[in-house]
Amino acid sequence: MGLSVGEMLQKDFFKDFVLAAGHKGLSKHVQGIAVLDAPDGFGWTRGREFIISSGYVFKQKPDLLDQYIQSGQFPKASCIGIKLGRYIDQFPDELIQACNDYDIPLVNIPMGISWMDIMNNLNVIVMNKNIEHFNIGKVQFNNLSDLSYHVRKINRILSAVETEMDFPAMLYNLTNDKAFYSSERFKEISQGMQPEEFWNPPFNFSKEILCENLKMARYRIFDTKYDSPYSWITVPIKVDNKVQAYFVVLEATGLIDYFDQFALRTGYLLLQELYEQILVTQSIGDIGFESFVNALVSGKLTNETEIRSHAEELSLDPDLEYYTLVVKETIGKVSMSKNRDLIRTSIRGVFSSTECRTAIINDDHCLMLLFNKEGLEEQHYITELRTRLKKLNQRLTTDLEGARLYYALSDVKDDVVMLERNYKRCLQTLSVGEILDPQQLFKTYSSLGALAWLSIRPDEIELMKRDLGQLQNHPDAEMLMETLKVYLECKMNFSQTSKQMFLHINTVRKRIDEVISLLPVDLEDPAIRLKLELLLKFVS
Repeated sequence: MGLSVGEMLQKDFFKDFVLAAGHKGLSKHVQGIAVLDAPDGFGWTRGREFIISSGYVFKQKPDLLDQYIQSGQFPKASCIGIKLGRYIDQFPDELIQACNDYDIPLVNIPMGISWMDIMNNLNVIVMNKNIEHFNIGKVQFNNLSDLSYHVRKINRILSAVETEMDFPAMLYNLTNDKAFYSSERFKEISQGMQPEEFWNPPFNFSKEILCENLKMARYRIFDTKYDSPYSWITVPIKVDNKVQAYFVVLEATGLIDYFDQFALRTGYLLLQELYEQILVTQSIGDIGFESFVNALVSGKLTNETEIRSHAEELSLDPDLEYYTLVVKETIGKVSMSKNRDLIRTSIRGVFSSTECRTAIINDDHCLMLLFNKEGLEEQHYITELRTRLKKLNQRLTTDLEGARLYYALSDVKDDVVMLERNYKRCLQTLSVGEILDPQQLFKTYSSLGALAWLSIRPDEIELMKRDLGQLQNHPDAEMLMETLKVYLECKMNFSQTSKQMFLHINTVRKRIDEVISLLPVDLEDPAIRLKLELLLKFVS
C-alpha cells in the first residue's frame, strides 16, 4: 500500500516541497518513483508512482505535456514533482488544471535535492512506517509454553501484512496442519484451493523466483476465466533447515507493488523470528518438563510442596487433573531418546502444547501428560483420544522406520503429585496389555480389571500354559479353548453358551466333554475355574 502523498510531505525531508495543485489528492498512495526526463518516459509508468522531472523534457518538447495529460497514464499518477528554476520557471497552466481535475498533487522539488536522495528517503519512510505498523510487542507474553501468545502474534503479523499491502495473507503451520488467515478475504478469493496447493500446485502454473535466498516465489495460473493471471507469493518458514510453515500472500488478479515488498519481507522476517522463538521456548519447556518427570518417576522428587512448586515453574497447574499416557517401542530397534525432537514434532502435530506435555523416559518409553481442555465427558474424551492416537501412530511409525508402538493410558485423572503412581499404572497396563493382546494399539488401565493387580512375567506365561496339557496339541485346540472360555464366562451354563456362540446346545456339551477328557480337570472346583479363566485370557 506504500504511504499517502500527505504522509510523505509531512516528513522532514519533504518539508520544503511546495504543493501547487491537486490538494484533494493527498490521500493517494505512492508505490514507487518514476523519473520523467525522456520524451516517451510516461509510456513506461504503471500507475501509483511519484513522477519526478527536472522539466528539461517539457522545455525541449513543449507539446509533450499535452500528450502526457491526454494519455491514459497521467490519471494513474499519485503525485508529480518538477524542479522549477532550471529548465522551466513555473508550472504550465494546463498542468495545474489537469492536476486539479484528476486530484493529483503537484509539487515543486527544491533544486539542491538529488533523485537518489528522494528515492532513499522515501524508502526509509516506508520502511519505518512498516516497522511501526508491525509493532506487535504489546501482545502479552505469559510463559514459555503460552501457545495463545504465539497465535495472537501470528494473527497480528498477518493482519498488519494485509493492512499494509491490501492483499490477504495466510500462514500454514505444517506441524499441526493449521492455517491462520489475515482475514476471511483470503478464503473468499482463494477459489476453493487447498492450502498445500499454494506451495505444491497440482495444476499447470508458472513460477517466478523473487528471492533465491528466501525461496520466495510467485506462482501464476493462466486461465481464460481471469482477465489477468491469477497469482500468489509463497515463502517457506524454515528453522534448522526444516520447513515449519508456509507464508502466502494472495495477489489474485493483481500484483504487489514496489513498496509492498517491504511489508512482505518485514512480515516474513517477523514470522521467521517468531518460529525460531517458538522452537527455543519449546525446547526449554521440553527439557524442564522432561527433567521434572524423570525426577518424579525415579523417586528423586517426592516432597509434595516441591512437586507443586516445580509444576508451577513449568506452567502446569498443580490443582488440575491430568491423564497419563506412556508410549512404548516394543521391538527395541528404535531409540526414543535419540529421536526425541522428531517424536515431539510428531506429537505436536496431533496435540497442542496446552493439552499435552511430553517427556522421553528412556530409549523405550515416552510419557505424555494429557489435559482434557475441552472438558469432554470422560468416555467421549477417551474415544476421541483413541482416534487421535491412531493418527499419531501413523506419523510416528512413518518417521521412526521399523518402530512398533504400544499406547497405555492411566485413565484415572489426577494432579501432578500423583504422576509417579499413574506412570506405574501405565507400565502395568503395558506389561499385561502386551501379553493379553499384543496386536492391540491402545489399552487403558481400567480395562484390565482385576488383572491390573497381577504381576505377570512373559516368560512365566509359557510355564503356565503347560497346565492346558493335551488340549493345546489337539487339532481343534483353538475351537475347544474358545468354547471353554465362553462356557466359563457364562458360569458353566450350556444354554447361555450355545446362544452366545450360535451353536446347538449338544455341540457345546460335546466340546466341553472333549475338553474335560483332554485336561482333565474338575470344573466344579472354583480355584481351578479361576486359574483356567486367567490362563485362557493369555493364550486366546
